[in-house]
Amino acid sequence: MARHGLKFLLLLFISFIPLLSVAGCNSPQPDDERVVRIVTSFPMQRVALGQSIVNSIRLALIEAGYRAGDHPIELVVLDDGGPDGQWLPDKEAENAHRAADDPQVVAYIGPLNSGAAKISIPITNRGGLAHISPTNTWPGLTKVGFAPGEPGIFYPTGQRNYFRTAPTDDLQAPAAVKWAERLGFETVFILDDGETYGKGLADLFEAFAFNSRLTIIGHQSIDKTAADFRDVLTAIQQQAPNLDLIYFGGYSANGAPLLVRQMKELNMAARFMGPDGIVDSYFVQQAGPAAEGVYATLVGVPPAALTTQRGQAFVEAYKAAYGQEPEAFSYLAYDAAQVVLLALNRAEPLNRSAVLEEISSMGIIEGAAGPFQFDEQGDTTLKVISGNVVRNQTFEFIEILPTR
Repeated sequence: MARHGLKFLLLLFISFIPLLSVAGCNSPQPDDERVVRIVTSFPMQRVALGQSIVNSIRLALIEAGYRAGDHPIELVVLDDGGPDGQWLPDKEAENAHRAADDPQVVAYIGPLNSGAAKISIPITNRGGLAHISPTNTWPGLTKVGFAPGEPGIFYPTGQRNYFRTAPTDDLQAPAAVKWAERLGFETVFILDDGETYGKGLADLFEAFAFNSRLTIIGHQSIDKTAADFRDVLTAIQQQAPNLDLIYFGGYSANGAPLLVRQMKELNMAARFMGPDGIVDSYFVQQAGPAAEGVYATLVGVPPAALTTQRGQAFVEAYKAAYGQEPEAFSYLAYDAAQVVLLALNRAEPLNRSAVLEEISSMGIIEGAAGPFQFDEQGDTTLKVISGNVVRNQTFEFIEILPTR
């Protein structure tokens, strides 16, 4: 009996060895050996902006050899959008949970949309995961006074884990109002796509316009999934036949190109102005000839207008790597990746809490548009807004806009 029992225990031990090996593969490896992961979450279909942003992050990692010291870096590219390019709440939540639940993930870069960020920030915050976005511009994600409960509701642990390399809409909205005045517009009808970013920016535009020479004729949210806006535009035409400007708050994927095309079809004399959410090749391609003369503000400047040596080197490296011009926000994504790389190289030991601490205390960073750092709220100190217009089927930089 004793020998049979010993044999049974020996067989049991031998059979258990593979299970130990499998479990070891799934558990965090020692700090000096383990691969660290960076997760991105952007809409990756139809609209080229998400792909250009991820390409920029990849470029920074290529230049770093996909390593932070002795640690290999793995980039995990997740898609939070549908086939139409619009972000999906369930997918953004799924992506954030996937990142937060993987102990080898040390940073989350994204999302594109401020509304999506409202979903993912609390998830990454509970996971103690450094979260940085190159594109979110809604002020309430970090600043008090823009919506009830914001920004505290996004940080359930009470500690900040979110940063952004893009300036915010409390700068972009007044810049757009002042620019509209200087362009000689007097009457404006405001449309928005109903999202956190689009409606929030449109509301800010309206609020700042109250103390300007602009007269707001009306403000309406559109159905961003609609296949026809003629009824909306015809009603505006009847209400204000001599309207100067339609200001749109929202993204290209949420109806902006169709609005511009149908304004042209209806022979509307009013001009069209939008925010950085329409500054991409998708808008120009989908709007076609009707895009000519469209005005747009942009947080930062278009990549082609970068004047720093670092910025120009980024543009050349991007074109060499991908054979095309980088989209707007691309260099802000490159900067975000550089921030993460700096933190990974400085963190000791290399884990989430150390990475988050490094980003929180990081000093001046040499960005593509110039030096910047994060303030106590996690916002960039580089506060530049530019005015751009579509000429020859591309957004052309016009000038840096005053914000106050």
